[in-house]
Amino acid sequence: MSRNPPGTPDPRRAHESTAIGTLRVIWPWLWVGVLGLILWLIIRDYLIKQRGPEDLEWHDGRAIVLVAGGVLVGLITFHLHRRRSAAMGFSQVGLVGARGVGAWLSDFPGVLRVLAIGCIAIALARPETFKTVTHTEDSVDIMIVFDMSKSMEETDLPRDRMDAAQRVVRRFVRRTKADRIGLVIFGQQAMLHTPLTHDMKMLDQVVADLAIGDVPELGTAIGDGLAMALAVLRRSDGQCDPAPTAPKTCADDFTCGVKGYCEGKKRNRVVILLSDGDNNWVTKFNPDDASKQAREMGVQVYTVLVGREESDLFGGMSVNPTTLKNIATNTGGEFFRATDYESFDKGFQTVRSKLDTVKRTRTERIPAKQLYLLMVLIAAGLIALELLLSHTRLRRLP
Repeated sequence: MSRNPPGTPDPRRAHESTAIGTLRVIWPWLWVGVLGLILWLIIRDYLIKQRGPEDLEWHDGRAIVLVAGGVLVGLITFHLHRRRSAAMGFSQVGLVGARGVGAWLSDFPGVLRVLAIGCIAIALARPETFKTVTHTEDSVDIMIVFDMSKSMEETDLPRDRMDAAQRVVRRFVRRTKADRIGLVIFGQQAMLHTPLTHDMKMLDQVVADLAIGDVPELGTAIGDGLAMALAVLRRSDGQCDPAPTAPKTCADDFTCGVKGYCEGKKRNRVVILLSDGDNNWVTKFNPDDASKQAREMGVQVYTVLVGREESDLFGGMSVNPTTLKNIATNTGGEFFRATDYESFDKGFQTVRSKLDTVKRTRTERIPAKQLYLLMVLIAAGLIALELLLSHTRLRRLP
């Protein structure tokens, strides 16, 4: 039987040492995998039970990529930190207890840190549930007609007329809850900017983003803007059934009118017209024609004068309140000034209480449960346990 010469390394011991070294390298990751799987099963079971019949959504699913931060911390803790850490010489490893189970558990605090980072990443993704809520509300339809002609850049009001008109509309929109509101803008031409909607946050942002130039601005076609708003309101109560033998789909007090759309006297529709009142352009409708059409439809028009009623250096006026006053008078509405918002709001709310309302059903999705708390508690527990072990039994020396 051959023996290794004295001083020659034993191949079997070298092989065993290599195997143990390899196992020591992958050992922390085995801990991470096993404990991570257990934690995920606990979290998954919690999410399934808590969501119930509701859909589970992630508020910011991109936060999941922060799990990669845990992997990076693991690489630094398990490998780079070990190679670059300081060392002290001891005659016997037994003096520091660096053998047996203690040696294999030396990386356990780092494992806990990696798992804590993973739980924090899941918590930051914010799992939540939503529920659908149905509201039945008394509602009226309101069309806002907004002047965006070049004259709205005049600065006779704070900042300019455009800014004053935007502030009036935005304050009105923010106080409106159940009504549907749409927006028509006009200059030389009229354009439907926003159909009737319940989304007041969206509409508020739309009004804030309005700027001169969104429509051709070299002209003020008040009649065309008002007529377009009336067309939207005419269609808001449904379209007539084209089949002559079928029942009509119009609401009560309406009849099938021009082009098969509903017309009538039901007073649940309102127009708010904001302008400097200086009508100087007509494409299809002048203000008198449009106000006559509004009166026939039973639509009240509330007009808001944007600009100061003061004479300029040449004895003229940069605004024309007469046009807006006539429209309001002819349609049963009221005339206001943009600088007197309180009177406008009080007057409109008083008249709105006298309008016929429509029962409308509105559905919305609202947050129901926030389910990230368990992950936060688990992460806090893991970090606390890591600090406890790393400062006591599994403390590293030096």
